[in-house]
Order: sequence, then structure tokens, then C-alpha cells
Amino acid sequence: MRIIVFIVSLLVLPGFCWAGEMLGQVVIDPGHGGYDPGASRKGVLEKHINLQISLEIKKLLQGNKVDVILTRDGDYNHAIPGLHGRDAKRYDFERRIELAKNAKADAMVSIHVNVGRRKCSGPEAFYFKKSAQGKLLAECIQKELHQIPGVNHRVIKTGRYYLLTHTDMPCIIVETGFLNNPEEREKLIDKKYQQTLARAITKGIIGYLKVKDAPPAGDIKVPDYLRTYLTNLHKKVTQ
Repeated sequence: MRIIVFIVSLLVLPGFCWAGEMLGQVVIDPGHGGYDPGASRKGVLEKHINLQISLEIKKLLQGNKVDVILTRDGDYNHAIPGLHGRDAKRYDFERRIELAKNAKADAMVSIHVNVGRRKCSGPEAFYFKKSAQGKLLAECIQKELHQIPGVNHRVIKTGRYYLLTHTDMPCIIVETGFLNNPEEREKLIDKKYQQTLARAITKGIIGYLKVKDAPPAGDIKVPDYLRTYLTNLHKKVTQ
């Protein structure tokens, strides 16, 4: 009976995660670090915000059966002494990408803080336009970011950033807000708001991991009554 439920569930309910099974592996990349502070305004450095949010995401993902690798867990980057400017930046990027490739991660999410016009606000996700899975990941995360009370509803965007174009797995960049906007800057340095952002990003990642292997809509049509039956049966046999 268990075997039958397992086979049918895989066909019509691909998002199921069986007891004890890891949902997937994700690389979280806190942008910048070390000598590279990223954006800065009024003494607030992007690199610190990126790391704080990323550490919170890691904790939340691990609590939801997702294996997590951080590209950095402190105030440093991967450039070696003697490299400067673009060479240092490229070397740093390549080491982060290498970590993700060696881990054979299901996805990579790079956390950053934006800078724009003074009145700009709100988080937004970027993906490489040729990556259908990258777009799906961005959509899943942006949808959850929109659930944050009072947040400006920005849309996902395409980009040709180095991380996006040189990874084997779906990769997106999440700009969590605008550091040059005084009101948003105060929110970005607030630990509770950082946790709110982390929860939304985490929920989006989990949502992506559950649907990334699902067949395109319309490929398999399952009546609602059968889906409900299988869901209840799955719960019984896995308890």
C-alpha cells in the first residue's frame, strides 16, 4: 500500500517531502564583506545588513529541512591579497560560485541592499532572463515579500550580473531595500524588520523547492477529490 501511495503521489503531488527527507540544498550569499562594504549611507554599511539577514535565513531554512551553505559567515570576502579592483571582485565572485557548484545546490540566493532615487523603496528580486527556473525562484520570493505589511510592491526584474550569468543552478539576487531612503534605512537596520525580510525570503525559497520539479500546468490534471484523498492517505501512511 505504501508503495502505491508513493508512486501515485510522485506523479500527481510532486511537492511532497517524506518524513526525514531534506527538501533541498540552497546557497545563501551575503553580498560584499571585508574590504568591500557595498553601499553605505550615514555610517550604515550594506555588508552588515546582508550578513544579518542571511544568517537569519539560514536558521529558518534549516528549521524547515533545507540544507544551507553560506558563502560567508563573517565580515570577509574571498579575494586573495594582491588583487585589487575588478580582479579582486571577480575572484571573490568565482569562489562563491564555486561553493555553490561543488555543493550541487538546488538554488543560490544572493542578499544585497539597493541604492536608487531618494523616494525608491521596497525589496525586489533579479534573475537572468534565459533562466526559467531563476524566474520561478524570483517569483516565489517576490510573492512572499509582497506580504510584508506596508511594503512597496516592486516587480521582479532581469539582470546580467556576474552571479546570475555564471551559475549552473537557478540564481537570483534579492535587493532587500534602498539604503539611501532614510525611512527604509531605519527599517533595514532594525533586527525585527530583518527577521521579517528573512521569513519572507525563506518562505519563497521553500515554495520554490516544493514546485521546481512539478510538471507544467496542464500536463497532469488531477480532480480535486482525488488530490484531497491522496493528501489524506499520504498523511496516514507517513504518521
